[in-house]
Amino acid sequence: MARLNSLCYIPSLIMPMLALLLAASLLPQTPSPTPERPRRIVLDVDPGIDDALAMLLAMHSRELRIEAITVVSGNVIVDLGAENALKLVELAGRDDLIVAKGAKYPLQKKLITAEAVHGEDGLGGKKLPAPSRKLDPRHAVDVIIDIVSRNPGEITLVPVGPLTNIALAFLKAPEIRSQIPEIILMGGSIVGGNASPAAEANIYNDPEAAKIVFESGIPIVMVDLGATSQARLTRKDLERLRAADSRIARYAAELGDFYIAFSESLGFMAGADLHDPLAVGLAIDLSIATDLRPMHIQVETKGSLTYGETVANRYLLLEAIEDAGDHYRISSFPRVQPNARVPVRIDSERFLGLFLDRLTR
Repeated sequence: MARLNSLCYIPSLIMPMLALLLAASLLPQTPSPTPERPRRIVLDVDPGIDDALAMLLAMHSRELRIEAITVVSGNVIVDLGAENALKLVELAGRDDLIVAKGAKYPLQKKLITAEAVHGEDGLGGKKLPAPSRKLDPRHAVDVIIDIVSRNPGEITLVPVGPLTNIALAFLKAPEIRSQIPEIILMGGSIVGGNASPAAEANIYNDPEAAKIVFESGIPIVMVDLGATSQARLTRKDLERLRAADSRIARYAAELGDFYIAFSESLGFMAGADLHDPLAVGLAIDLSIATDLRPMHIQVETKGSLTYGETVANRYLLLEAIEDAGDHYRISSFPRVQPNARVPVRIDSERFLGLFLDRLTR
């Protein structure tokens, strides 16, 4: 009888895996960008040290054509974040880029800033000259709407901060949702949180906005904490950055030193996770994710312990129940469609090689 039970259990393992394979085939597969055919992106940031490193990576990768950099409150208030973005654009010699300031507050909750992680100025006190150029006069939400509307089907959104700007754009112009082929975002977690035991910081800072984005119908690559924990900047990497004949690399080393020191102060001695740069890295080359799994992600906005959690349906199945008088019984197992792909395994060596190469050359 035990043998029979084990044999009967095999389909229960096989069927969910078959469902995942089918779901993966249903998600759109965007071609890899090249310098000749770059991916056109709007990069939404809240700089922030890892945002700064992500911006520098994006601005030095010819596989990406940055249509605009939009700024949201998050790691720092939006006014300071916008000033930091302008400084970083000038450091990179990219005066051609639109930089626009966006949402000052989350949709419903009070903003939580992270100077304890990123320094009072958001850049670890690593000073840059005051920017000589001005912000775009438009609100970041209007910049997103304008760019997407003028280029339907061409613009990938790459938000690496709270999703307030993106949600506000969808609320103001819901028609643009059908014009966006993909969102590659840094946020969420299927392995536990860093802002709470359940929630990752970007989602936790505006869960209501995240809920709007995940329910938008746009295919999403969710670069979560499980992925970013595999992309770690070490003190050895800082040596390579410092040795480069590049002011950008040397500045990145200064940022990295502050960032790693913070991680070490918490007892994490192996380096600092490159959260936002990994999202940019996957926008450059999605194959850096060697295991990219389709899931259905819902954002918890009610629970006191789980507020901001990205709840992942990994097997894309639900249990339906029916009333059986004094109890309920399971009646069927309806399938749900994936709304996201989650990179559960990263080729960390390839990613770090790409990151260091782009910043040092």
